[in-house]
Amino acid sequence: MKYSLILFTLLITTISFGQDIDTDQLWRTKGVYDSVGNFVERAKIQGFLYSSKSNQFYRLRTQDKLNMETGETKVFVYRDTLNLTFLDSKSYKISNKETLTLHTKDSLTIQFKGYSFPYTKINLKSKPVNIDKFKTQLLKAPLIESIDNKQDYEYTYQNNGLAKIKPLESDSEWESEYKIIDFNGFIILQGIVSAPKLITKLNKNTINFIQIDYRYKNKPGVFIKKQ
Repeated sequence: MKYSLILFTLLITTISFGQDIDTDQLWRTKGVYDSVGNFVERAKIQGFLYSSKSNQFYRLRTQDKLNMETGETKVFVYRDTLNLTFLDSKSYKISNKETLTLHTKDSLTIQFKGYSFPYTKINLKSKPVNIDKFKTQLLKAPLIESIDNKQDYEYTYQNNGLAKIKPLESDSEWESEYKIIDFNGFIILQGIVSAPKLITKLNKNTINFIQIDYRYKNKPGVFIKKQ
């Protein structure tokens, strides 16, 4: 009877995971909130989750730094794995310091030391583009960035990991580090002091993306090959 009860409990736990958390899905953070629900302005968090299994997430976080004395820029990428332990119908233990609450199939929150990190699901399947083809097209020629049909900057991505950035209404130009991140089939372009770009489609002269900023709604954008 004891072993039957254990097997039944494990079965119910497995079913709960399978019902609640869809696999092969991408989630993005919506900032950081303190214990009383206030948005923490200084916490500049760009983060993603990928549901690899019904009881496991992969987590990606990016951080950019600018040395005010030298002008040097650097993009840092952090990855870890979140293995979930079932607590109740909507709550899971990640570690002794972190828990996860699933509000709906499209919304969850991670709690850490009194802070809350809400995430929302992005309705896009993995592997929308081939990373090698994307790299080739990105480095091919200068690109005009258009977000919400507004064009402000020209980008020239180089093999050395730096992008030349030129405002369209100015003669100034500077270089900034960038990284191309393959996050379980989702291709993310991360630069300095800019929101991550989730690449969604390649055409002959354009690269479509979704600009994802933790402070705002997702925005559609496109890189247009400079003629």
